[in-house]
Amino acid sequence: MKDFLIQLDDLPDEILMYIFKKLYNYEVLYSLMGVNQRLNRIAHDRIFTHHLCLSEYCRIDDSPCPLSGPILDRFCSKILPEIGHQIKTLYLKGTSIERVLTTNYPNLNNLGLCDIDDDKLVMSLFSDTNSVIHLFNNQISSLVISFNEKINSCLKFNPYSPVRGTLFLGMTLETAISSTLLELHINVSDMTDFNHILDGRFDQLRILYINIDSIGIYYPYKELNKNLLPNLRIFSLYGFCVTCIQHFNELLVPFLCRMINLDELDLNINVLCYEKVIDGDILKKDIMIHMARLYKFTFNIRSTIKHRNQTNFSLNESIAKTFNNFSNDQIITGIDHFERYSKCRIYSCPYQWRMYDDITNNFRDGLFTNVTQVSLYDEHPFEDEFFLRISKSFPFMKQLKIYNREAQKNKSDHDNQMLSTIKYPNLTRLDLLHTHDDYIELFLFNMKISLPNNLHLRGHYQSLKRVTQDFTRYITGNNCTKLAALYILIVNQTDEYHIKKYFPDTCIHNTADFLLSK
Repeated sequence: MKDFLIQLDDLPDEILMYIFKKLYNYEVLYSLMGVNQRLNRIAHDRIFTHHLCLSEYCRIDDSPCPLSGPILDRFCSKILPEIGHQIKTLYLKGTSIERVLTTNYPNLNNLGLCDIDDDKLVMSLFSDTNSVIHLFNNQISSLVISFNEKINSCLKFNPYSPVRGTLFLGMTLETAISSTLLELHINVSDMTDFNHILDGRFDQLRILYINIDSIGIYYPYKELNKNLLPNLRIFSLYGFCVTCIQHFNELLVPFLCRMINLDELDLNINVLCYEKVIDGDILKKDIMIHMARLYKFTFNIRSTIKHRNQTNFSLNESIAKTFNNFSNDQIITGIDHFERYSKCRIYSCPYQWRMYDDITNNFRDGLFTNVTQVSLYDEHPFEDEFFLRISKSFPFMKQLKIYNREAQKNKSDHDNQMLSTIKYPNLTRLDLLHTHDDYIELFLFNMKISLPNNLHLRGHYQSLKRVTQDFTRYITGNNCTKLAALYILIVNQTDEYHIKKYFPDTCIHNTADFLLSK
């Protein structure tokens, strides 16, 4: 270590700064502070101290996790007291939150409390007796709060909401920060919470990002607020669940119409329609006409229509024509007609979201550098060439879910020398639970599929048994050796014995433990 520091100290400051910028800021601070006078000076540079995220990152999938005990101890006792006055943006995760916030941060403007797994922790942070509340009252202009999925919680500003299993915060928080808060990122359960955030108590908000579980749920014990929101300039809504067209028209649209001075709007929603899909005409007539200042409108909207007695079905050409007069001429439209329903997708380019779901064989190729999560669905088989297209379109994909029960028609071409190698270099999660055996065979035994090590795979035990020929199929160079974890439902000890014998270096977990990020 001493020889390494001597060589490092021989380099000029410009080279050292270039090297250290490749690291996370917390790594620079933890590794360099107190080593010697020169490295200590570099570590104190504002590049490493103004914006600090106190989380370690998994080397497999780059997912954040709380700092380990010794690292956190040193930050709380030595590092943070020394640089606290320099920190302007601070993101904290899980168990480190309460300890880290005991330090004084006189210039802190942006605070993120991430992956909270304890309701009582947040309640204590925002109590009248906690010094953190004074921090909010005087200086915080941007607040981000997210909760661990294990407690299924979201931030609520209404103390009387009837929804169970969620976190309740009363008037203390809203009173303390409403006068200074300009930007808010928040997860909410439903439109009831949405209504409380936009009922006037945060009337200074300029930027609002909302992730909502269900647009279609509203508890009408409080009337929907109809006051205009003239100060709001940027609004983003990400809906996780499907909402019906009635709730889109009666709940969501009235909220959007109140944002009369909006400059930027971002919508990512999934709507169940009855007769007509969401298209350009609906967006212009119901939303855009109320926003005279709107200059940036990004959207990713999926519409589903269940087939009843229809004889005429929407054509993609007709949907595309409704966007002819849009200022953004890069609008992608597509519609798939299945046996029982039709699905339409419209989105603005460039595609900026990290998830692209329900891709079919009709997928229009492109380059989606922001996407890390992909799901595939079709009632027709996916051939090898389709997976090559997916690999080229989503070079940074980390999670892949396939839902296709149809057998491939061109299985004999698995070793086709004319087909390029299909590479998924960043894949960490692969869900094959709802697929035909052919796709499990493709990913495990096809020499044209290149997968990284440390892959987590979910599948069906019987499918694995068939594909591996009762766990006796051994082929040199297959992808079975690259599995770090396998998620299956094992019903008896015999099954468990065969699985562990065939995958000796793979951790075996229950199917239910397999998680894909939202």
